[in-house]
Amino acid sequence: MQTTQPVQQFSQQPAPQMMGGQQQIVYVKEQKPKKNVQWIGVALIFVSLFLPYVSIFGEFTVSGFEMMGEVGEMMSGMDSDGSGDGDGDSGDVPVEFVFFGIAMLMLGLSPFIFILSAIISSILLASGKSAKVMGILHMLYTVVFLIVGAIGTVDFIIQISVYDIAGFGFYIGAFASVLFFVE
Repeated sequence: MQTTQPVQQFSQQPAPQMMGGQQQIVYVKEQKPKKNVQWIGVALIFVSLFLPYVSIFGEFTVSGFEMMGEVGEMMSGMDSDGSGDGDGDSGDVPVEFVFFGIAMLMLGLSPFIFILSAIISSILLASGKSAKVMGILHMLYTVVFLIVGAIGTVDFIIQISVYDIAGFGFYIGAFASVLFFVE
């Protein structure tokens, strides 16, 4: 007699990925870009106001806040009655002198422009928005100043431009707006 051996059946277990077990759900929270670099730009503008905006040969310096006070006094001291004749011969003024005057006016108004830019940028950043638009406007003011200052180089006994008068506080405040572009 022959003995029969039982037939073994092989059953294949389903692969783990095919099993109907619980799925793991991972929630990913999208992080907003940090605007710390833009805050550094705002801080640099405020710090620049304590530094020399006008420096004449390193001997005579005026900070941004001092310049704001001086410009304020000059504006309040101006007569508003318009007593000037207006008959001046303006055709004899060289273009370089006109552009030098415009660049000096821009240098004198720069602390006001820069502090306004810093205040608006800090409000934008505090509300969670980007200060890139203020960076564009601030940098536009700086570029216009640089172009007008380059054209307004005058030749007295020596060649002088507004770049020789502007202090490093002005340049720090002017180029701090580059940090508004970083996200």
